[in-house]
Amino acid sequence: MGTEKTPSNLARVSGTAVFGAVGVAAGVGFAVLGALRRNRPIHSVGTVVPGRLIIDTPGTTGSALFDAAGETPLIARLSRSASWPVELPDIIGLAVRIPGGGHYGGEADLLFASTGTGRLTRYILQLRTSAGAGPLTTMFPLTGVEGNIVFRLDPEPHDHYQLSYSPNSGPWWGLGGISLEPSGEPSQRSNDPAGSDDPTLRFRPVANPPTGLSVPAWLRAVRAPAYGAARIAWHA
Repeated sequence: MGTEKTPSNLARVSGTAVFGAVGVAAGVGFAVLGALRRNRPIHSVGTVVPGRLIIDTPGTTGSALFDAAGETPLIARLSRSASWPVELPDIIGLAVRIPGGGHYGGEADLLFASTGTGRLTRYILQLRTSAGAGPLTTMFPLTGVEGNIVFRLDPEPHDHYQLSYSPNSGPWWGLGGISLEPSGEPSQRSNDPAGSDDPTLRFRPVANPPTGLSVPAWLRAVRAPAYGAARIAWHA
């Protein structure tokens, strides 16, 4: 017997199809931009540095990575979306990879971007002049035991960031922090040499969520084709 197509199921399938179409359209745009730049379509120039995830106030996210005290090594890439000169404001990005922090002991990837922190503004990108000029959030939610979860980083001196999370667009709860080795600001244009960047490093937030957390179906429908098309164009 087939699955009964109830109104709620039809709405869910239709919604996912719409988000999938958006993701395909975004993927085409990213592919064109990547082909023109011969590099990543966005955040094309960055600085890669090692660091540590420090959890000193365990949360209740449902992920062992954030719900137990301890320190875990990580790799971070600080970048600018448009990758134009550092004197101009841009959307700041901080991508984090935590080896062993994903499902079945694999990698966990989180992408942070410069946004606001309010119930609505946390989902809206903001232009900044530097990574230390304001907070960054994962913007797109992950799903945990408390519902949808957004993570947040607040910059502090000496390349340290306070880490917090918010379930279901509610208050922010502290977890600890992320500490990076001194890196400086990425200042090259998108077609300049990469400097301390790693051109082979690719973050996969859809395929590599932290252990205990998952990517909502609608978000997979948007991000998977967009990132897939961008990777294909870049490798070609």
